[in-house]
Amino acid sequence: MPRYRAFLSYSHRDKRVAAWLHRTLETYRVPSKLVGRPTAFGPVPARLTPIFRDRDELSAAADLGEAITSALAESLFLIVVCSPASARSPWVNEEIATFKRMHGEQRVLALITGGEPYASATPETAGQECFPPALRFKLIDGAVSDQPAEPIAADLRAEADGKRLAALKLVAGLTGLSLDDLVQRETQRRMRRLMIAVGAASTGMLLTSALALYANDRRIEANEQRLVAERETATARAASDYLIDTFTLSNPATENPRTISALTILDRGAARARRELAGQPVVQARLVSTLGQAYNNLGLFDEARGTIQRSMPAIQRAGADGASARLTLATTYLQLGRLDAALATVAAAKAALAHAPARDADQAARAAVIEGMIHTAGGDTRRGVAAFDQALALYRATPDTPPAKISTTLQNRGLLLSDDGQFAAAERSLRAALAINQRALGPRHLATGQSWFTLAQNAFMAGKLDDAGRYITNALAIERAVLDPDNRTIADALSMQGQIFHGQKRLAEARQSLDQAIAIYRRAFGRPHYLIGIAEVYLALVESERGRTEEALRILDDARHNYDVSYGKLHANHGDLLVNRATILNRAGRHAEARTDCAAGMRILGETLGPEANYTRSMAAVCTGMQGR
Repeated sequence: MPRYRAFLSYSHRDKRVAAWLHRTLETYRVPSKLVGRPTAFGPVPARLTPIFRDRDELSAAADLGEAITSALAESLFLIVVCSPASARSPWVNEEIATFKRMHGEQRVLALITGGEPYASATPETAGQECFPPALRFKLIDGAVSDQPAEPIAADLRAEADGKRLAALKLVAGLTGLSLDDLVQRETQRRMRRLMIAVGAASTGMLLTSALALYANDRRIEANEQRLVAERETATARAASDYLIDTFTLSNPATENPRTISALTILDRGAARARRELAGQPVVQARLVSTLGQAYNNLGLFDEARGTIQRSMPAIQRAGADGASARLTLATTYLQLGRLDAALATVAAAKAALAHAPARDADQAARAAVIEGMIHTAGGDTRRGVAAFDQALALYRATPDTPPAKISTTLQNRGLLLSDDGQFAAAERSLRAALAINQRALGPRHLATGQSWFTLAQNAFMAGKLDDAGRYITNALAIERAVLDPDNRTIADALSMQGQIFHGQKRLAEARQSLDQAIAIYRRAFGRPHYLIGIAEVYLALVESERGRTEEALRILDDARHNYDVSYGKLHANHGDLLVNRATILNRAGRHAEARTDCAAGMRILGETLGPEANYTRSMAAVCTGMQGR
């Protein structure tokens, strides 16, 4: 039985991070419902103690010494704190190599604190390498080889996982539990703490955050207290971000948000904001924007709209400081499909920001992004691209803009161009997003995987199936390395891979990928969902081409049920399903039925997308080309 849960290896320059990590892991209490669960590493313990940590980095030597070697031998896992300093440390490198010789490659975990993994691949970035050689490469016959290893890594940096998620990733690795289980239990803990805070305090956390924001704005006006105000502003914003993050982790796709206590907390906070902050419009506007985002994250769009609209007098009095609430409302209207109202609300936000100081440039960029998304939903490519370009110009002109905002905007722009059939321009935008994610987050980060996914989508639409296949393989490799096997993001990639295989006439492989995607979706959602339907439409086409017409039609019936439940009304996907059903019937020689379904599908596409939309025209060509017309 190992004496230590883990051995912590780090450079002396990283001793503060190592001390934090040691304290965090040894004080972490595994949620009681998960304790004792069997895993590949034995039953899950209640605590992750002890963790071995040297107080100081020892001098480099020919060998590690008896005490360190013994501790490595008696440790179940090795955790490496990765930075440019540790990458250059011979002691850290030897600890990794020794552990791997004793226990193999699979129980080595990494925590990135700075630098970039695999940056040593090019001379220009070699100084930023954060993985020591023994971590970067596999050991063969006890020696470090030139074959790349793929260590399980959490990323402590704020623009990546951040402290909380990075710690949970390491806990998942140390216990054999899935990250999703830990996040869900941690969310429940945080929700209980938030409920206690709201119920016990005379004004509650929501009012405290709002008053802190108000106090910060007042202090910013006094130059002699500028530094204090900046610190307190950061604190207040962190409190607001904490509130948003708490509700972001709730998943409306797998549970009914109206039955959880978050709804009560949100309703109470909104009412209190209107009642107790009536004389402080700036504070009320900012807090209502936060509450609206929380409602939106839960899928409660009508509640978000009502909350913000009821505070509109305060939002109007707040001027530029009310722009954030207007933009949250615009996003809500977009989700509700009310594009005209969404555009009008963005226009009002932009008018409020017109005379704002440079510090509100980020809000102006956010307004442009939302405007681009509205035009995307409305099929207006020219205006959508123009809006995304405006957002990119604002982001690039603003110091310290997080790279993720730029890459996300580039991806939205690229997908809009792809939908319009401008595949080469789309690829340039999507590759620019990929380059930013690779540079800022690393080649194996989830955001990088998503960039490969969007490139696969574009290549697939362009008919470049071999390129699409390579891109989706890259996406899946990254996603499977960092996500739980049942994560729906992996299902998205598998569904795309199945579509690509279908286009390449690799029917058995297409069936396998689509079956896997559908199985993950069913477990993730627990109820009918349109993503299940989309995968099923392609699966039906595969079965049709294998000569199994009745099975294909049965699958399409289930796909339609998934669409009906998800959308609650006719959607463009209903039209797409009918045209594909007609294709299957036509292939089976049932031409009259095929014509009926094609006509019905085209009516739906005309009503939902419009007769001039590219997709509508492409489906019309499919119907025209069928036999027996």
